Amino acid sequence: MTMSEVIQLADIIEVEAFKSIQEKLAKIVVFPVITIDAEGNPMGTWSNFSPFCKLVRSSPEGERKCIGCDYEAGKLAMKHRKPQIYRCHLGLQDCVAPIIAEGYFLGAVLGGQVLTDEADRAKIDAERISAEFGLPLQKVLEAIGQIPLVSRQYLEDSVNFDTFVANYIAEISMKKMVQEQFLKESRENLLLEQKAKTMELKKLQAQINPHFLFNTLNTIARMALIENAPETEELIYNLCDLLRYNLKNVEEFPKIRSEIESIKKYLYIQTLRYSDRIQYEIEVDPEIMDYRIPSMVLQPLVENAFMHGLEQKRDGGTVRISGCRTPDNRIVITVADNGRGFKPDILRAFASWDEDNGTHTGIGLFNTHERLRGYFGKSYGLSIRSQPDVSTLVHITLPCLKEQLQAPNGG
Repeated sequence: MTMSEVIQLADIIEVEAFKSIQEKLAKIVVFPVITIDAEGNPMGTWSNFSPFCKLVRSSPEGERKCIGCDYEAGKLAMKHRKPQIYRCHLGLQDCVAPIIAEGYFLGAVLGGQVLTDEADRAKIDAERISAEFGLPLQKVLEAIGQIPLVSRQYLEDSVNFDTFVANYIAEISMKKMVQEQFLKESRENLLLEQKAKTMELKKLQAQINPHFLFNTLNTIARMALIENAPETEELIYNLCDLLRYNLKNVEEFPKIRSEIESIKKYLYIQTLRYSDRIQYEIEVDPEIMDYRIPSMVLQPLVENAFMHGLEQKRDGGTVRISGCRTPDNRIVITVADNGRGFKPDILRAFASWDEDNGTHTGIGLFNTHERLRGYFGKSYGLSIRSQPDVSTLVHITLPCLKEQLQAPNGG
């Protein structure tokens, strides 16, 4: 995803302003309420707390135990992803609603602090509480007597109120996260615009303003998020990442690792396009990931596997990318598919180039082959093995290169 950085609740809400809103709401509906972050820490102060809970939390040990109990309650709500009614560590009936934004658990809103059965009041061990938390026994007894006895309906109303507050926080959290993402993307887009102005956009072959393109795609992605279409959102962000890589990649010889990551995004997009008909596998030896490869060598070959190998095959197929270092100290990367294969005339055109008879496929393969030979010599380049309606293997042979290589003039 896009919003992979975890945002803390304190980064999203202005605590003082929120505390004021929380207190006013609590007074209107006469419910105790406290908002905690993902670690159980209270955001601001308590609102409408019962005398008993105030007394217990006035003790450092009591506050520590209550914060721990709140944390466990938040985890319970997060586990079930919905509000919960539960008993606190001292036996009171409480309720909790999780604050979830963009799939992240940011915290929870808690309330309750009541009893629903008078018999439960006698079960509260005043002497233990007094001793454990260092509180006067008489004050503990008085506070226990003041714990409200309420109906189940009261608790359900309290849950509804906590849910209302949690949803409010989740809504402003979502807006904040989208704003932060938008600002981050805007900064990145400005940097990309500067780079785009200093390089020829041959890879796009279209007079589309990159700033407009990215802003449009990001807008569509955010609409998909709002409309609860996560797969569409993921697809658009993968496309953005792929285009960003192509624009950012001013290196003539990036690392194989970078090219493989870019290809993964391309493959993800294509497999969604073809639904379950086409799969892909990538098995590249980690040892070769930091070696260099001419930019944009892999993508045309993978595109070819889709367009001319698998696209017309009704039952689909698989694209496999593998790579390793050979005993004679070369790197071989193979793009294989079990599609329709090359026609014999294309293979002949590749083996003995005749531009007048070349097809789009042949031209693309020949240009990549010649580019590799121009960089590294005639012992490197492409080799093709293809059986019609069975499989195609395109092998890329490269030297073991870890440093940038100066591209030849006109290359």
